[in-house]
Amino acid sequence: MIKKITVGCLGLLLCINQALALNEPHTAKVLESKTAGAYTYLKVDENNEKYWLAIQRSNVEVGENITFNEQIWMKNFKSKALNKTFDKIMFAQESGRKDLDIHNIHGNMIKEKSEVKPDVKFNDGIVISKDTPIKTDISSLYEDKDKLKNKNVEVQGDVLQVSNKVMGNTWVKIYDGKSTVIFRSPNEDEKIKPGDSVIVIGTLNTDIDFGHGYKYEVLGINSKFKVLTR
Repeated sequence: MIKKITVGCLGLLLCINQALALNEPHTAKVLESKTAGAYTYLKVDENNEKYWLAIQRSNVEVGENITFNEQIWMKNFKSKALNKTFDKIMFAQESGRKDLDIHNIHGNMIKEKSEVKPDVKFNDGIVISKDTPIKTDISSLYEDKDKLKNKNVEVQGDVLQVSNKVMGNTWVKIYDGKSTVIFRSPNEDEKIKPGDSVIVIGTLNTDIDFGHGYKYEVLGINSKFKVLTR
């Protein structure tokens, strides 16, 4: 059985077990495989328990066994790419994939890897504001991006993924029950983890293209995080 704990966030139930997520890999047989957008969605059978799993785009075929590490469980998750709502789904990292990072999965990094490591300049062209932050939600960051461009914003959500020490920054993907977004902190050692509920303030930069496939419709810059007490 999959071990779970339940936490509340904006009406969304998140089921996560940090010990499993970080240390104990799962192995399951693939029953169905659907790739859409940045993810491959798999229906799997683990010890006679069937459930849906989402990993970074991968060539996984029906009938294969796949090994992965749990990151977070979600209920009533809607995939716009598939136009499908999952009653519950596990987001996970496929074991043995060394190319996995927050940019590959959530930064629209579509281009193939090359043997030459790209010199991505993560500070070129960014804007940092000192204005009073505007409270909003993640969906509105996209819907009102022209109005919010280069302004400080404040949103609340649950942490899905954290990448520390990436070009001197920490990159954090958060989810508020409807949409996801990445906020980048200049603190490369942010002490937050998947499953944390946070308030984040940062300057909203829009239509960012760092080159080499690192493209973002919206991206929070110079961000500060506050972990909420449950």
